[in-house]
Amino acid sequence: MNREFQELQELLEERGQGVPGDDYFEGFLADFHRRQRQDLMKRSARSLFLERMGVWLREMGGSKWAYGAGAAYVLVIAGLFAWPRGRDSKEGIEPVSLEVPEQKALHFEGERSGKKENEPPKATEF
Repeated sequence: MNREFQELQELLEERGQGVPGDDYFEGFLADFHRRQRQDLMKRSARSLFLERMGVWLREMGGSKWAYGAGAAYVLVIAGLFAWPRGRDSKEGIEPVSLEVPEQKALHFEGERSGKKENEPPKATEF
């Protein structure tokens, strides 16, 4: 391997250039960024969104998929239990009335054959 490195070094010396200067790399980077921006401008927003979603989904681990599937299962089952079952369940429910019913006075009778003081009076009408 050392021999190959020496041959490569000799070839570079024969060419007269060791390593390109910083200006070369800065120009290359600017051209690269310009080409990337042009490529992005040519593509639709939908294709960019799909590409980013694909990358995000590929980067997710398997355990996150399992947790997500479990949470989705729980939400579906909870939704099935909470969903109204139709008109049958509404038969026993009456709407609430905001009207106050008329109040009647209760008349009490005392015991005729000897009144007891500890005993409450009896109601005649309910």
